[in-house]
Amino acid sequence: LEDGYAAEEDLKSSVTMEIGSMIDAIEKAVNNAQDLGAHADDKLGLGIIGGIGQFSANASADKDGVAQAESHYGVVTLDKGGKITSSIIDASQSSVTFSAEGIITSDLSGADFKTKVELGDAYDMKKASSIGKEWYEQAKAFSDYIKGKTVADVKGIALDDSSKPTSDDLKSSVTVSIGEFLTAIDKAGAAAK
Repeated sequence: LEDGYAAEEDLKSSVTMEIGSMIDAIEKAVNNAQDLGAHADDKLGLGIIGGIGQFSANASADKDGVAQAESHYGVVTLDKGGKITSSIIDASQSSVTFSAEGIITSDLSGADFKTKVELGDAYDMKKASSIGKEWYEQAKAFSDYIKGKTVADVKGIALDDSSKPTSDDLKSSVTVSIGEFLTAIDKAGAAAK
């Protein structure tokens, strides 16, 4: 690589965009790989939902604005019968500040935006959790819960008005809003190949 771009002639002839961050993402995926129950002949799918976070705010003459990007990620593996053999759920909330003129005021040098799973206990939700579980623990519990179910089963999980699960067996281990989990898993299932 040269400044994040392909240096090899054979790759440069077909890829002219920056690829350093893609390589970093692949390395991170390999380093974090775990055996969660998938089999070699399973289909694999990824679903991503993105939007503007609830903490976004306009700038004024007196105060910088905040732009928050919020994303949810769902990965599933499906067996030949369409049952989920493994899954991963994660999310990110990344914010930058900007002036009334639209200029980014956040220091982005060396910025390391982490997902909620990467933050682990540092996400610091446990004390607000009625079951004493951190976000990543609840995401893992959700993944464990949907193992063996179809994507249609997952889409049918009953939620309350806050998108939290209503069934006792799920809400005993997951009390966060999971509407985005369901949508991400649905997208991942539809994309599975």
